[in-house]
Amino acid sequence: MAFNYIRSQAVADKMITKYGMKAKLRRPAAADRDVIVVETDYTPIERQGKLVNPTSRIFLVSAKNLAQPPLYGTDVLVTLKAPDFTEDYEVLKIDQPPGRLSPGGIVIYWELAVSKV
Repeated sequence: MAFNYIRSQAVADKMITKYGMKAKLRRPAAADRDVIVVETDYTPIERQGKLVNPTSRIFLVSAKNLAQPPLYGTDVLVTLKAPDFTEDYEVLKIDQPPGRLSPGGIVIYWELAVSKV
């Protein structure tokens, strides 16, 4: 019996949509791509008793309906301001090549490590 990776992608999309928010992947000289993201990890770094630019922010991005994968060094993740999610809130650069859960060659979700620009 083969594992149904398309179903796994749909379940991941449903969970990310339920607990996440609308955002955009922005690439210079190209149209913004609408995505759904959920922030899973936020660890501010403490140095000499002061909080500095937090770098350990991890977002999961639904892979369903995402034709072009996130591109390290080119794309930025733009979060949108609640409650209507129409205005840009934060612009976050991708700090390392995007991770992915991709069993069977089907991307279930993307994982982005980001920080403020």
